[in-house]
Amino acid sequence: MFRIWFWMVFIFIAVNASGQKLEAEAEISVLNRHVWRGSQLGNALAIEPSATVTSGRFSFNVWAAVTTNNSYSEIDLIPSYSFNHFTFTVFDYYNPVPDENNQYLNFQEGKNRHSIELSFDNYSVEKQRIKWMIGTFVLGDKNEETGNPFYSSYLELKYPFTVFTIDAESFAGLTPFRGYYADKFALINTGISFSKEIDLKLPFTFPLSLSFISNPYSRQSFIIFAGGIAF
Repeated sequence: MFRIWFWMVFIFIAVNASGQKLEAEAEISVLNRHVWRGSQLGNALAIEPSATVTSGRFSFNVWAAVTTNNSYSEIDLIPSYSFNHFTFTVFDYYNPVPDENNQYLNFQEGKNRHSIELSFDNYSVEKQRIKWMIGTFVLGDKNEETGNPFYSSYLELKYPFTVFTIDAESFAGLTPFRGYYADKFALINTGISFSKEIDLKLPFTFPLSLSFISNPYSRQSFIIFAGGIAF
């Protein structure tokens, strides 16, 4: 219940303390595969809805994913706060296990499907040529052998640029030590992505993207197509 109260208090402070109006946006995307930080999660087409409410420097995002064959699903609550060109974000990842009894509010040992990651980035600085983020799991990321937390961490660098009228960015992500991502220091997520938002002068737009992703540690590569509708 603590987490539920945390989100409620956060939203209340964000809406009332900022003194600015609420802005909302939503998007739903369809991807040929769901790949996260160099690893494929699920093995089928993925549908990924998202909704964000912003008030001043505060924002609250609800993001979800589900594959068409139910091999993977996820629901995330993502509050964030921006300051001095930086953004601090809390990710509450909820990952139910397929074909098992999953309860969103069950936080008992062995039945909890939540994990918490804290991240810090400069993604909001539009003129910055090199973008970076670092994230560390603080809950729900345990070494099964010792029972101690891994504190799995991920560091990513991005270089955005433009090809004609298409937005593009190259990226490289690594983990500095053994944890969720790898058994040692490893480069786990490299590639390049291209995106374009089709605007037909309607109340909504059509975002499209194409990504080429390689995980040098697992020696896997992916081509990801995504299309959707944004409001």
